[in-house]
Amino acid sequence: MLWKFIALLPLIPVVLAASSRLSADTRNDAQYLTLVAEITIENGTAEPIEGYVHRVAVPVEGHMQQRLLGIRHDDVQRFLRKPFKHSAGDYVELEWTIPARSTSTKKIYFDLLVQDYQLHASTQQLDRRPRQPRPHDVYTRPAKYIESEADEIVRLARHIERSYADAEARLRAAFLTPQQMIQYRRQSTRGALYAVSARQGDCTEYAALFVAIARAMGYPARMTSEFLFTEHREFSQPNHHAAEVYLEGRWIPVDANLALDPRFGYGFGVGSHSKIVLNRNSVWVWSNLFPRGVSKRRGEVDVDMQWRILEMQGAE
Repeated sequence: MLWKFIALLPLIPVVLAASSRLSADTRNDAQYLTLVAEITIENGTAEPIEGYVHRVAVPVEGHMQQRLLGIRHDDVQRFLRKPFKHSAGDYVELEWTIPARSTSTKKIYFDLLVQDYQLHASTQQLDRRPRQPRPHDVYTRPAKYIESEADEIVRLARHIERSYADAEARLRAAFLTPQQMIQYRRQSTRGALYAVSARQGDCTEYAALFVAIARAMGYPARMTSEFLFTEHREFSQPNHHAAEVYLEGRWIPVDANLALDPRFGYGFGVGSHSKIVLNRNSVWVWSNLFPRGVSKRRGEVDVDMQWRILEMQGAE
């Protein structure tokens, strides 16, 4: 059945100029925002929790859309910034003591400039962005939900390679493939191979299928977790997935799902300023570490994380 589908798949002409360009009057739009991460710990035990450690992902840097201007935080005993593996971004680590029978809340403030972007806006703009070294080969391998070695996905990749010789044209064809194949449906995470077989999925499957096809063609690619904010600016976790692909020395943002609706202003190397990219390559959003023995105490201990997007105070 898949071979029949490939034979009938209409190859949309790939244009090297961005497929959903932003109008001149919105291209320079930007927002100064603060992403607030609020950590709440309830200690229902009769003893303090000394040396509690909480880790939180930092909004990514080196992205065409956003610039991290600074990190602020409430008072804690220890605050460190550390890298994830394979240049997937950074996280911060906080340590403090939770008094007995109390609720303790700490906040981290990530100040950001979020702006419209366009891959082919101008050569001068691109020249200001430093080229990044060749990524780790983990970004060309299969992974959970990114089954780039599966026969069905390899066949799609080979079909694109036979049809286009240019790297960007091939990747644009890979970007269009989920839009042609997948019927949007909210669901639990199933991944790229499921999307090919069931022809349905949500933003996660759109991103995973693009990444899987790109990797099957040998191009480094990875998924991103994001906060897409329209009327809602409070979240318990990231609410959107998109992707990045490494092309000509730069990571290019790709959003095959939001590209279905031009009002969002996102596509292949084209984006607006209505989301914040939190992390890459499906690394964790937050994690924590309780001191030894806490779980054996009488009384309930609970952890909650909430996120909020605010207009940055004092931004011009």
